[in-house]
Amino acid sequence: MINITAYKCKKCGRIHYPRHERCLSCKHREFEEIKPEGNAKLLTFTQIFNLPWGFDERFLIIGVAQFENGVKAMGQIKAEDAADLHTGMPLTASWEPVRYVQGEPVYGLKFAPM
Repeated sequence: MINITAYKCKKCGRIHYPRHERCLSCKHREFEEIKPEGNAKLLTFTQIFNLPWGFDERFLIIGVAQFENGVKAMGQIKAEDAADLHTGMPLTASWEPVRYVQGEPVYGLKFAPM
């Protein structure tokens, strides 16, 4: 299960994740909560080599993906090499530990190529 909530503007239908006080398109203040549905499509990605304290990996690949219902979200991509990835490829999403702080897991969104 993916543990994120996106917000759809009740006036214009724009989807926001994370939440904003006002719609970025029409400035309306009422939203409907929606959950990501289906698989995702990779929109863009990058590698980070200079990681902050608390990461044991040499590098991370992060990306932005769009779910079938229009929700866009950023998360880690489970891949050994960025050369194996391309925009538009299908991904599955999961909610799992992204790192550990003082032995406790910190959960986040992870994508895996299908």
